[in-house]
Amino acid sequence: MIKLNILITGGAGYLGSTLSQKLLDKGHKVRVLDDLWYGKESIQECLKNENFELIQDDLRNLTTIVKSLKEIDGVIHLASVVGMPASSIEPRTSEEINYLVTKNIAELCTLHEIPTYVFSSTCSVYGSQPKTMITEKSKVSPMDYYAKQKYLSERAINWLNTAPTILRFGTLFGYSKRMRFDLVINLFIAQSILENKITVFGGNQFRPFLHVNDAAQSLIFAIEKDLTGTYNVISENMTILDAAKQISKLSGCEIVISDENEDKRNYKVSGDKINQMGFKPEFKIEDAYNEIKKKIEEGEIKNFNDEKYSNYKLLFGSKEMQERVFLEGI
Repeated sequence: MIKLNILITGGAGYLGSTLSQKLLDKGHKVRVLDDLWYGKESIQECLKNENFELIQDDLRNLTTIVKSLKEIDGVIHLASVVGMPASSIEPRTSEEINYLVTKNIAELCTLHEIPTYVFSSTCSVYGSQPKTMITEKSKVSPMDYYAKQKYLSERAINWLNTAPTILRFGTLFGYSKRMRFDLVINLFIAQSILENKITVFGGNQFRPFLHVNDAAQSLIFAIEKDLTGTYNVISENMTILDAAKQISKLSGCEIVISDENEDKRNYKVSGDKINQMGFKPEFKIEDAYNEIKKKIEEGEIKNFNDEKYSNYKLLFGSKEMQERVFLEGI
């Protein structure tokens, strides 16, 4: 296998830190461009590896981006203000980072003749389509600011004279060294273990789910196999309530149903296209439950409501958000 020099934007984040370590484990060289909004604790092990380089700066700095692209074989662009609540609070900043940076990096890859550009998008671009199984050919109907930015970014990079790879991820879950509990399955797992109760808002909405390890593996698969085009990446579709029931069976906790602040998105997504190319997700909810439970028992995770585990709370701190964590995807 050819060893590659990979630039990851947002490589210290929830998905990025997992991806960085996996690429290093496979012998690739990794350069991370990240402004470290969430700190660098998640990449401490990576920093010890001679094949790892960190460039800390704002991604809106074009000079830094150009510097970061030197001697790079491919770019995996993860960096963004992630999720509906966080991206809608500061729209101008979100637009600059989620849309303009995506477009700028794609243009610079073309200019510098970097052949591989992988963009991390979201299944949220499909909006609410409860009556059909969604494929990559289905219409898009983004319902929130974050999803609209992702779709506009997809269009922008597809207009360029390049052949990008776009991976539309389901709602992520599972343990990461940059842990998040503003993701619905992670939140349910923490509630079940630490509070012996899961609170479900609505519950009948379908979601496509994907473990963070599988998301990272799909990015590696895409860049090693030179995939181009758009692919949905999901492990399984289930309702929010069914996810809660699976976790309840593992922990023995109760489930409380609330009709307040119900997220209206409702959709099921097919991942057959990338599966037929040879990628198969491996991790399930039970795996995430065991991972997170182990970290709680070891004392690594104490208070899942701590602001460091939420993009929104950490960036924009709000008492209101202490009461309701949005069911957001990547």
